[in-house]
Amino acid sequence: MLTQVVQLWPLWEPDQALIYPLSGVLLWLALCWGLPSVPLWLRGGAVLLTVLLPWWSPQEPIPKGKLRVTVHDVGQGQLIELHSQQYRLLYDTGPRFQAGFMPLQTLWSPNQHFDQVIVSHADIDHAGGIGALLADHSVAHWQAPVGESLPVTTTACGRGQAWQRDGITYRFLWPPAGSNTYSANDRSCVLEVSVGEKRLLITGDVSRDIERRFLLDVDLPVSVLVAGHHGSRTSSGVQFVQHIAPDHAIFSAGRNNPFQHPVDDVVRRFRKQGSCLWNTGHDGALRFWLQKDYPVIITPMRPQPDSAKRC
Repeated sequence: MLTQVVQLWPLWEPDQALIYPLSGVLLWLALCWGLPSVPLWLRGGAVLLTVLLPWWSPQEPIPKGKLRVTVHDVGQGQLIELHSQQYRLLYDTGPRFQAGFMPLQTLWSPNQHFDQVIVSHADIDHAGGIGALLADHSVAHWQAPVGESLPVTTTACGRGQAWQRDGITYRFLWPPAGSNTYSANDRSCVLEVSVGEKRLLITGDVSRDIERRFLLDVDLPVSVLVAGHHGSRTSSGVQFVQHIAPDHAIFSAGRNNPFQHPVDDVVRRFRKQGSCLWNTGHDGALRFWLQKDYPVIITPMRPQPDSAKRC
């Protein structure tokens, strides 16, 4: 009977920010009930705090017009979370490895809600986490390029589509509307996000040829670029990098990946433009805020001795 109850009980994991507070409260609970002569009111307080703490949110509400962006460390793949006051969007879902493991499973406790998930294209390093989203979370709206084979019903992303949420503007720069004969990489959804004069550009896996096709559509300046194709030499062409000259360039790549992403040529291109360079394989997840009239400061979840010397 007990086994059946345990099987029916939902799996719960604390959010990352709760791990240390919850550990401290559990230690206090153990001491209160393990040591003799502890007052009953103190024991009762420990029990009450232990029960209530998982319901407490350590994160303050996000004000309107401010966007929190997290480029998650998911190995050789990509998953970017954009969260504003009343809107939560994922760009890509991370990889699914041969053993079936999906890094997305480790990021949040179950029953999260996402207003929109954009799958740049169907490659497994970008779309591999869809199964975990379907199993553990809810998604109101899926988008992907025309022609991609995915296990969900999607609407097409297309050049010129734009929308606003919480004072933040989202705009697709690629692919062109309708059917096309481009490769999966080259029909990636290219997303531009603007908060006042601050701007984020995410280009999926498009090649240098495609970068040139939407180059003049990019609104400048670009505060943060998530570099195309994890820093592969097929993307981040010379003309593209020189034109947008981002303040920060992020490579979403696995540590010691077999492709040697980001490649040296691409790294040198961004350094020549004075961009601050970040790599999830080296720095862990990267978080920053886009807010009008405020500078963009990128915070690595795995700080390194050279983190303050990126620019």
